[in-house]
Amino acid sequence: MHGRQTVYDNSLPEKRLFSRASVECELSVNPVNMSMIPATVINISASGIYCVSSRSIGELSRVNIVLRINGGEEIPARSVVIREEELADGSYGVGLFFTRIAEEGRRIIIEYTSDIESTG
Repeated sequence: MHGRQTVYDNSLPEKRLFSRASVECELSVNPVNMSMIPATVINISASGIYCVSSRSIGELSRVNIVLRINGGEEIPARSVVIREEELADGSYGVGLFFTRIAEEGRRIIIEYTSDIESTG
């Protein structure tokens, strides 16, 4: 009996619930039991953010965040760190998943990512 070889098809399009857009805006991250950490958002969707921080936060850490898109209103949210990786320059790439965000805040993010997607 010959061994079976599994082939994975990575050519399928990514299936995300919400559009994700590349941006660069400021973010304040306030981990529970830690001081506030400034971070820069790299991309955003209505379900979460990928940002770069100068400090490690720790996977599965719960954080409160405040996001400001294009100098607009502050969008507060609660998030959990779902991914963290040390980058070549010593900073940290952090994936945050929103666990609580007001519908108005989510709507603003959806409109913003849709605008970026439609204008390229």
